[in-house]
Amino acid sequence: MAMAGSRNEDNLKVAFKQAEKDFENAEKQVTALEEEAVKALTGESRLNVSIVNQMLIKHRARLETARQAMDEAQSKLQTEKESAKQTTRQINELLSWADSYKTAEKAVRQMIISRLIERVEVLGRNRVDIRFRISLSQFLGEEFDKVMDF
Repeated sequence: MAMAGSRNEDNLKVAFKQAEKDFENAEKQVTALEEEAVKALTGESRLNVSIVNQMLIKHRARLETARQAMDEAQSKLQTEKESAKQTTRQINELLSWADSYKTAEKAVRQMIISRLIERVEVLGRNRVDIRFRISLSQFLGEEFDKVMDF
C-alpha cells in the first residue's frame, strides 16, 4: 500500500500542474492583449487603446495572482517532498530497528524501545498512556505491519 504522504504529494502535484496551466493561460492572454495594444497604437486594430489598456491591467493582475498561486503550490510540493524523504528515512530506521530487535540482547532492545517511546504515564490501575516519538499516521499498510511485527 502507498503511504499517506505519497497521496498528499500526488494531490499537490495535481494542484501545481493546475496552477501552472492557469499561469500559462493568463500569460497568453496578457501577451495577446499587449500585441493588440501595439496594433491599436499603429492603427491596425479597430479596438480603442483605452479599452485594451483597461483589459491589460485586469489580465496582468490575474497573471500575478496566477504566478503567486503557482509559486505557493510549488513551495508546498517541495515541502511535501522533503517531508516524504524524512519520513522514508524514519521508516527505514525503524525497520532496521525491527530487524535488529529480533536478534538483539535485552540491553539493545531497551535502547530501541527508548528511541521509539517518548514517555510512559501510569494513569491509574490498568491504565497506561504511551507517547511515541512517531505518529501512527506516518505509516500505512506494509510499512506499519513490518514495524509492528518485532
